Amino acid sequence: MNIMQRLAQTMPAHVKPYTYEQMQAIRQREADVVAKNLYEQNQQTRVSKALGRSGIKKRHQHCSFDNFVIQNAGQQHAFNESKTFVDNLLNDRACGGFIFAGTSGTGKNHLACAIANQALQQRRSVVVITVAELMLKFRDTYRQDSATSETALIRFLSNVDLLVIDELGVQHNSNNERVMINRIIDERYTLEKPTGVITNLQSDELITTLGRAAVDRIMEDGKWVTFNWTSFRINKGTQPA
Repeated sequence: MNIMQRLAQTMPAHVKPYTYEQMQAIRQREADVVAKNLYEQNQQTRVSKALGRSGIKKRHQHCSFDNFVIQNAGQQHAFNESKTFVDNLLNDRACGGFIFAGTSGTGKNHLACAIANQALQQRRSVVVITVAELMLKFRDTYRQDSATSETALIRFLSNVDLLVIDELGVQHNSNNERVMINRIIDERYTLEKPTGVITNLQSDELITTLGRAAVDRIMEDGKWVTFNWTSFRINKGTQPA
């Protein structure tokens, strides 16, 4: 009498043990799930390495709230909104995204990266990336020898605690760019992950470029902050863009 027969004798009549073939099928399904999870983890690791140190450029890796120069009420307002945003993010309070809009040299990148750097210090996952860099990463996934896939890249960017998309409006504004950016914003909105945008566009221009739905998703419980003072570069200040 084999083990399956002995098992059948000890079990209640209404309970039928799995056959050998059924047990093999179950083990294979479990192995497939493990293999899929390992593959996805490997893909995410590859994407993370490909993006480098969260995408924050060397110029902005030392940006903080402590070294942000405040010379007028607008800068104070931008500072306060940025501090509130990162405090909410780090304390797991509901927070929408943010849109920092204004001309070059007014400190948009400084405050966005101050937020990102503080979040990184608290072990939150952050990516700061320009639209041009983002599209280049997508194009790289289409190569036959690519180490990662478009799906893995979107999944990674959709799941980081904070994603900041820089230079929105500087790009060619192609339909493909809009589709890709909208896919990421939509997925992050579904996952309740905040998205930040740095742009030189006015609100109507941004809606034309990105689409009203995407802007609405970013701005739900979020903040639009206008940087409309004179460039620090013109004033020979030391603050980055």
